[in-house]
Amino acid sequence: MQLTSVLFAASLLLAQAPQSTSDALADQRAQARARYVKVENELGRASLENLSPEQREARARLLEVLDAYVQRADFGVQSIDPLARLPQFVDRDGRRCAIAELLHATGEDALVASVAAQHNTAWIVDLSADPRFLGWLDTHGLALDEAARIQGPPMVVPGTPSGSTAPGAPGPGGLGDVVPPPSTGGGPLSPGGGPSARPGPSSPRGPLTGPGAGPGAPGGGGMGPRSPGGEEFIAYALTQGDTGWRVWWEYNKLEFLRPNRFELDTGRDDAPGRTFTSQLDFTRRVSSPPLVEALRHRDARIRAAAASALGRFGGPDVVELLQPLLSDTTLAVRDAALLGLGASGRAGAGELLFDLAVDGEARGVQDLGQRGRALAIVALGLCRKAGLDASYDAKLVDLVRASAGRLNEELGVAAMTYAQFSPAPELLALARELAFDGAQSWPVRSRAIEALQHARDATTLGQLQHLLSGSQMELRRSAALALGEYDHDLVVAGLLTAHDLEKESMTRSYTLVSLGRQGGVKAREQLVEALDSSDGAERAWAALGLGILAREAGDPSLASELAPALKRVKLVGERPAYWLALGLARAEGAFEVLSHELVDAKDPQARMYAAQALALLGGERVHGVLRERLAAERSDLARSQIALALGVLGRREDVEAISKSLAGLGDPMLQRQVASALAFHGTSDALVRLGAMLADEKLDAAVRASAIDGLGMLLGKTPPLALAATARSSNPTLQPPWLREIYGTTF
Repeated sequence: MQLTSVLFAASLLLAQAPQSTSDALADQRAQARARYVKVENELGRASLENLSPEQREARARLLEVLDAYVQRADFGVQSIDPLARLPQFVDRDGRRCAIAELLHATGEDALVASVAAQHNTAWIVDLSADPRFLGWLDTHGLALDEAARIQGPPMVVPGTPSGSTAPGAPGPGGLGDVVPPPSTGGGPLSPGGGPSARPGPSSPRGPLTGPGAGPGAPGGGGMGPRSPGGEEFIAYALTQGDTGWRVWWEYNKLEFLRPNRFELDTGRDDAPGRTFTSQLDFTRRVSSPPLVEALRHRDARIRAAAASALGRFGGPDVVELLQPLLSDTTLAVRDAALLGLGASGRAGAGELLFDLAVDGEARGVQDLGQRGRALAIVALGLCRKAGLDASYDAKLVDLVRASAGRLNEELGVAAMTYAQFSPAPELLALARELAFDGAQSWPVRSRAIEALQHARDATTLGQLQHLLSGSQMELRRSAALALGEYDHDLVVAGLLTAHDLEKESMTRSYTLVSLGRQGGVKAREQLVEALDSSDGAERAWAALGLGILAREAGDPSLASELAPALKRVKLVGERPAYWLALGLARAEGAFEVLSHELVDAKDPQARMYAAQALALLGGERVHGVLRERLAAERSDLARSQIALALGVLGRREDVEAISKSLAGLGDPMLQRQVASALAFHGTSDALVRLGAMLADEKLDAAVRASAIDGLGMLLGKTPPLALAATARSSNPTLQPPWLREIYGTTF
């Protein structure tokens, strides 16, 4: 019996033993051949109408060389980093990559040797400024993005020690404007350098709370209304290890579910003996006195909401009014005062916020600590967005550079968030340094990568592609999302290659949604192909990407595969992603599907997503079914989201129905969400209703706080949800808790 147990254990060990080197390389060789066949098919479908006869002939000969290379399957072996998928023009045994092989076949050995010697890990984007290479492409009828798709990294020998380089490849060098590969050691901000001391986390640090128990939850002293389902859901989902499409949607949905902007007529007499240039200004003046009084309210939620609303009004006395609240005993009130100062755009607010950013202190303000410093920097970014002068860009860079070595994490993340509000050249230069500085923490590097999406040059694109193919998972995730926002002809080729080669599921998923943002025929083909994936999570992401692609192009027909694909979905948790995609695309037949799910879906959360998808779809029929379902819905969660959907539609006749839906809601969190729906509604009727809610002492303080925040949204001098724009395409797994909290606000 004992012997049997021993033999059984041994068999298990053998079964779990790693593949041999030869087997692993054989598998990689087969995968590489499959990728090249896919690329060859892409090249075969390309239009040649703009090519001369000579170019067509040269291209045909080149593709014959490529096919022979693929059939030979001698693809080269990487010797740099076993965890990365970086290209090598020539490997240590002299094997050429596909592009190098094509150059060799056409007599361009000098160019091959130059690249191998100066920058052996060059991606095609790194060569895009080299006139020799561009001339060769033109002669042979190849587009730059086609060359990028041909290129692929070599195979990796399991267990290869990292840090070695191929003979004849001394490391980064100058090939025109070629970008050096990313450094894994110290950068300009880290004398002595060295790799990061901690691995990248798979979830945010710090305690997270369950649904309804986050900073915006009842009794939590929260900062007023959150985006419906936002902070509370994100916190809960991340504690459950859910980093999938639902979390991404919570961070990005306000890009699509936009509040209606309330504007009053101008040039009317609004009070006896006084003429104001706008009713808007008059309404702000009328609203300000009760809000000033609310700054002294016993309930912290009321104080916080009043601070944010007055900041948005941006009156001349805003600094004087809000500065005392920076010493409030409640953290949420201090946070709201900082963000309110930022939303004002006032010069005095900028001066105060920068002083606080330097050391957390200012005259008459208690020490706010590192978290307060970070939030002051984010608020300063809001201030820049609201019109503060550009001199603060350079001041902030100087402040960060003065912190040589490993940055305080909060400071670094905040500075890179500021850079998304004001992507000035000096801030983008700082972002490049931080993104490649191995001494910095993962969240700092991730935010720096996200800031780089605002650059538009090939050099930065090359840097992002190196990160996308590197060994560090969290940085690959961030680069995949950032590239979705990047405007360059080679982005799609890079994302397609990354999806072909990436093994980590979240990074693959992020490439799909980024392809949706990029659009185009090749991106659509990849998304349609992914709809047939054996991985249900990947299918959900592909659906969302296709919905975004169709929406961006304004062509619902581009998402024609969604409806038939939905019929094949068997996983209940996967279906809402398709519903949202149908709404995003405004696809034909979407109304029938979504209206059915709004009524018949068994799970209230599913009906919540159906309501949001209908809001995305819009139209008269949508309005009718939402009104009907609001009256019939028994789930508080679903009813609050139907109210939000009606708010997004912005029909005047819905104000009363939205208001009445509050009556049956016992949960203040859901009451806040319905109050937010009135703010989203954006009509004068909604404004009147919000004012009545503010005056109603019988309502929960959280609801009254939501009414105040709604007034700020409707009457603020700058558009709401500016913070939501910086959350767009950010990596949810690296969001510090303090930043995730303020993303739930309506700033």
